[in-house]
Amino acid sequence: MGTDSSDTPRPRVLCVSSDRSTRAALTRSFGEVEVNVAIAQSSSNAVDRLEHEPIDAVLVDANTVANVPGLLEAVENRWPGTPAFVHWEDDTEGTVSLLAEVVSRTRPTRLDTVLADTVAERIESEFSSTLDQLVGTIKRRLVDARSASDIERTVRESFLEYEGFVFAWLGEYDPGEREIVPWITNPAAVDWPMQRTFGIGDGGQPLLKRVLHSGQSQVVRQIEGNESVVPLGEEARSRGVRSVAVEPLAVEDDRYGLLVVYAATPLSAVEHRALDEIAESVSYTLETVAIRGQLAQQERIRRRYERLVETAGDGMYIVDEDGHLTTVNDALVEMTGHSREGILGEPLSLLFGEDGYERERETSERLLESESTTATFETVLETKAGEEIPCETQVVLVEEPAVHGSVGVVRDITERKRRERKLREQNERLEAFAQIVSHDLRNPLGVSQGYLDLLEETESYEHLENVREGLERMEAIIGDVLTVAREGEWASNLEQVALAEVVREAWDNVSTEAADLEIDSTLTLTADRSPLLRLLENLFRNAIEHGQLDHRPEHTLTIRVGALEDGREGFYVADDGCGIPTELRQDVFDSSVSTGSSGIGLGLWVVREVAEGHGWTVSVDESSAGGARFSFVIDG
Repeated sequence: MGTDSSDTPRPRVLCVSSDRSTRAALTRSFGEVEVNVAIAQSSSNAVDRLEHEPIDAVLVDANTVANVPGLLEAVENRWPGTPAFVHWEDDTEGTVSLLAEVVSRTRPTRLDTVLADTVAERIESEFSSTLDQLVGTIKRRLVDARSASDIERTVRESFLEYEGFVFAWLGEYDPGEREIVPWITNPAAVDWPMQRTFGIGDGGQPLLKRVLHSGQSQVVRQIEGNESVVPLGEEARSRGVRSVAVEPLAVEDDRYGLLVVYAATPLSAVEHRALDEIAESVSYTLETVAIRGQLAQQERIRRRYERLVETAGDGMYIVDEDGHLTTVNDALVEMTGHSREGILGEPLSLLFGEDGYERERETSERLLESESTTATFETVLETKAGEEIPCETQVVLVEEPAVHGSVGVVRDITERKRRERKLREQNERLEAFAQIVSHDLRNPLGVSQGYLDLLEETESYEHLENVREGLERMEAIIGDVLTVAREGEWASNLEQVALAEVVREAWDNVSTEAADLEIDSTLTLTADRSPLLRLLENLFRNAIEHGQLDHRPEHTLTIRVGALEDGREGFYVADDGCGIPTELRQDVFDSSVSTGSSGIGLGLWVVREVAEGHGWTVSVDESSAGGARFSFVIDG
């Protein structure tokens, strides 16, 4: 430190610059400092001088020398302890001042670690600034990327703009084929042989495979001798590539592919960290693009389903997995009477009640457990006005990203139910006709046979008229049955009929020795006389056959016919017999009940058919005397 400078050899500084004026300026500046200056015009020339000459420090003009990081790393690895300076832009005076200060402090010795540490910090800062510019440029450009091809072009072109990088490409992993497929936006703009894929399932491409499986980046610092390890190794070496980095492109468990970067110099730790940051930004951008694509696909799917729903002729709805309505079409809105806003977001039970909702949910659960994707069930649609519409609903499960739940197609089957009911009634009628004929013909046939027996005993022809009347009644019954069988109508010849007159005629047609008749009516009806006769005959016969009191065998049954007393238009037929059990009254008019073992007979089925054929409403309850009372209301 106190030694005369003449006794101490001057430090020897190697100035690396390809610009003559810069070299001259630095040489002149160093004239004020006690150092010797050696000149090199390139990185390779600098390395050669370092190998053959004693150099105490290196000063690099970063603006004119290629591959500054490679030169700095070579100095660090091969001549450890030799400090290196980097001259940036027009900061010559600052660099010289720094050098002069360190030299003055270390004059008695070689430029030692004080100089090295000071310059290293500056080199690190300045070089990091350049890499920060690269990272920032790529990040800014990625903001506008809307597809994988945009990302590929941005990354590739950005790397080529910065000195030291030779090439970069991105690739996607195809798990089916077990290969990396490069993304190349414009093959004509790339003079590397990228029209190929890189298989990783046959032992090849170990570097790509290692990065893909480990999720960690890898760097091959020296490509020479490792051409088979890296992708396009021979091609890269022939183009002056010294090192290769492979970065995984992934966000958590989502793997998007790989980033491969080729450099003209051995990649430093600072550069490796910059590549990690770039790969992270690319990964998040790919995730954003993927999410945008998923959202767009979901929107397309949702719109497709909505179009299908809207254009369907039947009512349609979509419910989510929680059973809430997310989409309805105009047809369903019209069927229900609700507004669209009043339906959307509401539970399915709003339209189909709790029973309908449970049926839909159970149907969906069965579909999930089976291989089928659709099922059909019947339910009742409840309108806003409180009406009920019988419907058939076909449910289809949907497992799409945009639609997770089920789609229902609702068809109004009111007309079909009406046809089914009519067909069922016709079938019942046809099945019962043979029994009806036998049942209704039995009484006039029995009466006629009785008079024939009497004729045989008395040999008197005075009873032939009674036989003729019985046969005529049988012919009328057969005609009525044939008419109904062919035309399905019980009232085709309407006329004004006095109820009392028809009641007496029907009474005469039935064996009524064990019963009395009381008529309390002057009512005149618009009716088909013949079916009305049969209605009354069946009521009388049913009362006589099934209304007797077992505990009072001597009791004479009384049947009363009269007009309704409660202001309604119509008539009643009541008796004072044992009545009809309460549990049978609801179904007493059905042919299945009438032909069963209850003993009621088919007569009441005929009573209902004749009444409905006239447009009357018939009901049965208990008479004031404890027997059965049949009421017929003539609907206006």
